[in-house]
Amino acid sequence: MDNQKRENLKKTYIRMLQQERFVQASVEISDEYGLYDDLGKDINDTCGQIEIDDVDSIVDKYEGDVKWLEKNLAIIENRFAYSVKKIIDADESQMMHLKDAFYKMGTEVNPEYEGKPVIEIYWVIRNLLLDGGKSEEFNKIVDDTYDEVVWTRTRPTTMKYWTYWDLDFHKYYTELRRAFIKGILEKTDIEFVVIEENVISLARR
Repeated sequence: MDNQKRENLKKTYIRMLQQERFVQASVEISDEYGLYDDLGKDINDTCGQIEIDDVDSIVDKYEGDVKWLEKNLAIIENRFAYSVKKIIDADESQMMHLKDAFYKMGTEVNPEYEGKPVIEIYWVIRNLLLDGGKSEEFNKIVDDTYDEVVWTRTRPTTMKYWTYWDLDFHKYYTELRRAFIKGILEKTDIEFVVIEENVISLARR
């Protein structure tokens, strides 16, 4: 595998690991508030599990294995959507606790952007969120200056998994995603702004 393809697989797997952390946040909330006896087992039995290992070890093992990647992307996408569905089905008000958990996860990210253009923060966020699987890019940057980056979004393939589990993608996935992003930005002077439904910016205040 050439270096670019290897790097792409590495980035994708890092996003998959972050998404598994989102899944585990749902399990922790279920355990804390007594929603299910064993949500983790339910998710495993219903959706399967991805292989958790050191990033470089995974890349060494599966580089060039397109079927492995496609299978595991489907598993992690289903795990995330299903985990949120189970929380919402048990008690929709728990969405507040999910958002708080995602925000807290975001605050644990250190973007190290001092003295750098805002696009650096954009890539920190982009490289932690699984949108569009292994190769598709659903964000298009339309303006990029030192103090601001503006992009548009088209519908990511991840939406189909939420539709399959009969979940409102924008109500649940989008809101959780934004909570995570706002957590990342908490200690910065950068603001996340939705200009229009599919036009978003990061800008210094």
